Formats: sequence, structure tokens, C-alpha cells
Amino acid sequence: MAELKKHLYVQKRDGTIEKVHYDAITARIKQLCYGLEKIDPAAIAIHVIKKFLYAGITTPQLDEATAETAITMASIHPDYEKLAARIAISNLHKQTKEKFSDVIDDIHKNFNYWNIGLSDDIYEIIMKHKDRLNEAINYENDYILDYFGFKYLIQHFLVKSENQTIERPQHLFMKVAVGIHGDDIDSAIETYKMLSQKLCMFSPVVIQLQPAARKLDVSVISHYSVEMIEDSIDGIYDTFIRLSSFILPYSSVATHVHKIRAAGSYIQGSYGKSNGLPLMLKQYDSMIRNSETLERPESIKGVTIYCELWHADIMKVIDQIRMTTISDIKLKNSQLALWIPDEFMRRVQNDQMWSFMSPDHCPGLIDVHGEEFDNLYKEYELKSKSFVMRQIEAKKLWSQIIQSQIETGLPLLLFKDACNAKSNESHLGTIQCAGRNGDTVQFTASDEVATCTTASISVDMFLTSENIFDFSKLKETAKKLTYDLNKIINNNNDIPNKEKQLKLGLKQNQLAIGIGVQGLADLFIKMKYPFDNKEARVLNKQIHETIYYGALEASCELATTNGPYKTYPNSPTSKGLLQFDLWNVKPSNLWDWNSLKTKITQHGLRNSLVTVISNTEVESNILGKVNSIEPLDTNIKVRYISLGESKPKEIQVVNPHLLKDLHDRKLWDDNLKHQLLNNMGSVQEIKGVPEDLKQLYKTKWEIDQKDLIIMAADRAPFIDQSQAFSLNMVEANEDIISEMHISTWKMGLKTGVCQLRIKQTEEHLRD
Repeated sequence: MAELKKHLYVQKRDGTIEKVHYDAITARIKQLCYGLEKIDPAAIAIHVIKKFLYAGITTPQLDEATAETAITMASIHPDYEKLAARIAISNLHKQTKEKFSDVIDDIHKNFNYWNIGLSDDIYEIIMKHKDRLNEAINYENDYILDYFGFKYLIQHFLVKSENQTIERPQHLFMKVAVGIHGDDIDSAIETYKMLSQKLCMFSPVVIQLQPAARKLDVSVISHYSVEMIEDSIDGIYDTFIRLSSFILPYSSVATHVHKIRAAGSYIQGSYGKSNGLPLMLKQYDSMIRNSETLERPESIKGVTIYCELWHADIMKVIDQIRMTTISDIKLKNSQLALWIPDEFMRRVQNDQMWSFMSPDHCPGLIDVHGEEFDNLYKEYELKSKSFVMRQIEAKKLWSQIIQSQIETGLPLLLFKDACNAKSNESHLGTIQCAGRNGDTVQFTASDEVATCTTASISVDMFLTSENIFDFSKLKETAKKLTYDLNKIINNNNDIPNKEKQLKLGLKQNQLAIGIGVQGLADLFIKMKYPFDNKEARVLNKQIHETIYYGALEASCELATTNGPYKTYPNSPTSKGLLQFDLWNVKPSNLWDWNSLKTKITQHGLRNSLVTVISNTEVESNILGKVNSIEPLDTNIKVRYISLGESKPKEIQVVNPHLLKDLHDRKLWDDNLKHQLLNNMGSVQEIKGVPEDLKQLYKTKWEIDQKDLIIMAADRAPFIDQSQAFSLNMVEANEDIISEMHISTWKMGLKTGVCQLRIKQTEEHLRD
């Protein structure tokens, strides 16, 4: 060891130089090993010295190397991941100012960093209340973040100056809380505590933009749904201008195009024939690419295009997303969603013909649903040549849709009649599209853009020390989030100005919000419930019933003070019909629904919609949870770390829940690790793994998808928007895929599928 240390020195944080001390490195590691019994500090120290030490290395660089060494050892025991997080977080604490107000002062005054900054009003509020805010922050809660969640915050959200992170996670959470509540410091501290304790997370647009919204003159909105303004050149380009205004780093956007006439239709203004949807969508797609930003994650990238199945261009549009499509017409920055009427599904089942029409020949089809649609559609069919441009067997179109999904996972499938019949906004007119991932389902008009800001509750954080689920705490968290999301809406009313809001179609008539979940799979694992067993099904339903109840209760309380939203009269809720009533489902006895309904009858609701199941990819990365309502993706993940090199190195990280369970039973060894790698994260074929663990740690590929559909239907009566619901198959089989889609339709789901994942296709795309 003496030879290793010879001629080597380290530069400390204060700039002084001292010789390398092996004992000091070991002591630093030991200091952060409290409560961690499986760590060998000496082994880590030796590895760091041998691999990373060089003359002039700084102590922050030494800490970073130690943390990365520890994370590479996380497959030995989960304690190594905890140690890696502690070292990395402690390292940041040593490099940043402790006082929240001092950091905010630097953020506000420093113009050299790349982050978006801070609005003057939020800065002044923080300075006014700095003593109280400084005292309220608990920096120990940084240490409940896992290593990769912490690194994700550093990479995407924490403020940097001269490429150095100057903000801690707790600073960020308090900054966001004050950005939401302003001078209401009591509420801001309550919100901070929820974020700090990992009980919930707002959508990334709130985390990124809320503290700087007034400075940037931008609304803080998670999802936008935009109606095509008009079937004309001006309408097409004015709609795109709206869309491009909403393509922000963490906001998702969708639009519908079935208002546009089909290819070959006569254009009276130019005396020519229309090019139809394919050319228009390709132009949109190219312009969307120019509007994109680097920060946008895959889960919200691009724009989702909704189109009804009777549109005469629909088969060409489906072809535009196929793998075999030529580049000149392929949609590379857009994803397709189909707005499917029940009449089409019946014709698939009955092996009947399907008719294609153009909206300029068949007015009114997009404006009706259910029986009205069926009757009008059949009426146009009877008139034949004047209205029907082409016919095909419904099963052939259905086959084309499924073949596209086998290749690409798309298009999304949403059922038009279910979306309309089970919406609290159904009295406003026919809903014509949904959100980017088929989650938000709201009314749109040519002069009204549907908006929704969301948050997700980390449901695995509501277990008591006795491993009992705390429904009361969950309800209160849902209530608090409802109040918070309404504060964000109130802030948006002043940002931007009324003229700009009118131009963009931001009317705020419905005040829709969306509260969802993340970490459902983590919860089931902690409770030792296999994802597909009866106990998990019951808990899944109770959780969503509780969130719906809490959100409605808070929304009613807000309506008591501020009045109901503008279009509340004549809504289903105003007539005593909540979401489960629209499903003809009775809720459980968990909550006093009769009492709540009486209060709603008296005071109304502040929000037209309150619950949604959205993709929580970013939020789950921060909190270290499994995405949304999804099962485990795998039990061994590929992660990337720098290890002091310019090119990131790939490491394998084992599911810490599984790793702990195997350690507790003294089953984990190198042999089992290699088997887990060889089986691509599956434990099902590994001898020696007990059957109960095989059931508990099934991945999404190993769970019967019918069980996932049933769970989606179980919670649906408490989701008044919809669900970003994905299906997973090991191999492509058109008949089985068709059967699953028909099941989602028959069960009444609004979103049949957000994405169809097929393992062989995903592996091919990765290769």
C-alpha cells in the first residue's frame, strides 16, 4: 500500500494539498456505513486507490470515484447501493451551501448557468420568509433518494453554475413548493414535506417550470389536447402554431386530424383536389422535429395524432408509421392513435364491411358518438357513392392495425364511445381525442385547448411499520395534491396574459387536474403480494377508490369557497353521477360516498376531472420506483456510469427487493447472479429460487395480460380520465393480440392500449 501512495497527493475542497492517506479514505467510507452491515470499507478503498487515484485528484473526484465503485458492487448486496447514494449525496452537500436562502440568492443573481432561473416574485417571497424556510428544510431526507434517482436529479433538474451543481434536492423541492404557493408559507412547507418524504411527485413540467413561470411567461401544464381549428390552409397552419407553442421540454401534446378532408376531395377555394392527411401529417412531423428540445423524454416526445377509423385516408396514415415505410412519408416524430367507435368493433366481430368516408362529404360524424354515430354512419352508407369513398372488410383493417403494432408497438387504441359515455365533460359536446399516451380524456373545441396538470402518488410509501396500508394518509395526500394542483391552475390564470391565452385557446373552463400513482409494483413486492394475485387486485381497487374520494372531497371543499368550475351545470356530476355510476359499479364501504355526494350536490366541484393514470417515467426515475401501474420490467437493469472515463461504462444492477430477499434466505451467490443475467432478469427458470419468490418477482412478460386487463377494469370506475395502459407479449401472435384488444373493449376501458410491447420486437429494435 505504501508503494501505491508514493508521490500521490490529493487536492482538498479548500484548495490545500496533502498526501494520500489510505486510512482517511477508509474512514470516510466507514463514516457513511451506519446501519449497513454488509459493507467492506477496506475493499472499496483499495479498489479506489488502485483504479482511480492520480496525482492532484480532488476530494470531490475521489468521492465520486468511491460512489461509482460502490454502485458497481451493488449486486453483492443492496447496502452497496445505499452507500453509493450516501457518498454521492454527502459529496454534493460538501460542495454546496447549506442555507436554502443563500442558494436561492445565487440562483437568482447568477446568469452564467444554463438552467431556466427563478421569477422575481418567488425570489422575493423566499427572501422575505427565509428564516422559516431555512429552518423547515430537512437535508437528511436527501439520503432517502437512491443513487440513480439522485443522479437523475443532478443531470436534469438541479441548478448548475459553471458546470458545477449548486443546488441540493431539498432546495429544489422547497423552491417548487414556494413556486406553487407563494406567500402561503404554511401550505408551501406542507407541500415540501410531501415531496421531501417521497410521498408524491408533480409532473416534471411543474418541477422544471413552476419557480420560473412568471419570468418565462409560460403556463405550467402537463398535457395539452388540441383540436384542428379548421379544414383549411389557415386552419392547418394555425393549429400547428398552437401545437409548437406547447412543445416544451416536459409537456406532452396531442391533436386530432379527422376534420381534414380525404385525399382526392374537391377544394372549392383552389379548384383542385386535396392531398389529404398523409402529406399534411408529414409536414407536421417535419415541423415538430424542429420544435423538439433535447430534454424531452421518450414518454412525451413528439405529438400524438388522433384519427377516426372511418376517415378515407386512415390506411395510408397507418402505413406511415410502419417499419417498412419509405423515409419520404414516414412519421418519425409523431405517434398515431386511433379513435375507434363501437360500430367498428362490432363489425370486426361480425365479419362485416367497413366504409371509408371524407368529413367534407359526411358532416357531423366527428360530432356524435354512440347510437347517434351509428345511425348517421349507416345513413351515409345507404347513400353509397355520394358519401362512401371505399369499402373494406373490417377484419382486414383490424389486421393492418395489429400488424403495425407488432412492428412498432403503435398505434394507440382508444374507444370513442366509452370515452364519451363515461366522461364528466360529456355534456359539453363529443370528445374527439385524448392525451399523448391515451391518458387525459377531455373536451376540446376549435377555440378551446384541453389542459391538465398532473401529479403521482408513490403508493409504496404508505405502509406502516406493521406493513399495513394507511388509506387515511393516502386520502389526505390526494386532498393536498388537489389543493396544490388548483394553486398551479390559479397561477396559470395570470401567466400568460389574457390576449395570449385567447390566441392559444387556454380558456380554463373545466379546470381539469390528474392525480395518478407510481410504484404500484414496489408496493405489492413490499407486501409480498404477487402482482396478479387476489390481494393485489383488491388493494389496487382500494387505492384508486381512495385517491378518487380524496380528490373529490378536496375539489368539493374548493368549490365551497371559490365556486364550481364554469361548465359544471348539466354535467353528470351535477346530476349526482360520479365515475363509478357511469360504469354502473358500486364502490366499497371504505369511504362514505353518500355523504360526499350530498356535499357535491350542495356545493359542486372545482374540477371537472381529478384522476388519471399517466406514464410516470421521469417521476419514477427520481423516486426510484417502478413506472406508474406497471409490473416489473426486469429484475436486472443496465445502467451507465462514468468510472472516470469519457465513455460511460455499462453495469448490471439487480432489483434491490429481490436481492435482499435472496440474501435473507442465504441464496444469493455468483452462480445465481450469472443465471439471472443469462435469463435476462427472469427468475422463473432458475433452480433453487423458491416458488413464492418466483411468483412475487414475475416480470411484465411473465404475467398473464388478461390479469392486467382485469386490474385496469377494476380501477377504471375511479379514474375519471383514462389510463396509459400497456400490454406486453413475449412473441407476436395476431389472434391473441386481437383477443386482448377485444377484451379491453368489452370490459369498457376507454384506452384499449397505450403501447403494445412485444419482446422480440423490442429486442430487435435495440439491436
